[in-house]
Amino acid sequence: MDKILGVDKTPKKGGQAETKPFTNFSVFHDNLITRLKAPSQIQLDFDKRCKEAEVRFTEKLDWFESSVKTYAETKAGWRRKFGAKEGELEAIKAANTDMASQLASQKRPGQNDGMEVRALFARATNAEHRLINAQNQLVAAEEKMTAMNQKNTSADSKWEARVKEYESRLKAAEERVKRERQGSKERVAELENNLKNLQRQFELAQKRNQQLNEVIDTNKVASSSPVR
Repeated sequence: MDKILGVDKTPKKGGQAETKPFTNFSVFHDNLITRLKAPSQIQLDFDKRCKEAEVRFTEKLDWFESSVKTYAETKAGWRRKFGAKEGELEAIKAANTDMASQLASQKRPGQNDGMEVRALFARATNAEHRLINAQNQLVAAEEKMTAMNQKNTSADSKWEARVKEYESRLKAAEERVKRERQGSKERVAELENNLKNLQRQFELAQKRNQQLNEVIDTNKVASSSPVR
């Protein structure tokens, strides 16, 4: 009985520690009601903790999705720049080829216009410099994109692991709450059945006590009557 009612954990009124229904039913009743309310409070606490965990994990997932979106946009921007640089490089190569062709034609026998040759040579040299610069920029863009891909791949792996961990924790919390709810229902049903049984026992004890009192009163009357 004391184990069911939790004598050591249930607050008593007026310093009472007795939980037997036959000696102090009011204290017994208060203690039992207090214990019946405990599973409901446990269930409410678990519901609250689950909601808080869900909000916290949802915020982290939203932030992760935003980071992934930002990374995708940045990567797309770098791809556009990369494509533009490739286009510039192809244009410079074409111009350089054209300049080389014109320069070669100016060096044919019978054409001795030195100024035009020098101008074409200068244009070819300038085109070559532009080609080298474009190639350097293209290499730098490729290196930057590679570094960004490596960095974001590592970040994606970490976030995927954290998301899986959060999902596992949330699932475990939900299962724990289900178990606690089921356990609370079973505990409440058990305590209610115990209360009904104890109330019946208390009523039977009162009835027997009344019968004993009647027998005692009858014996008193019989013993006090004068003997003839």
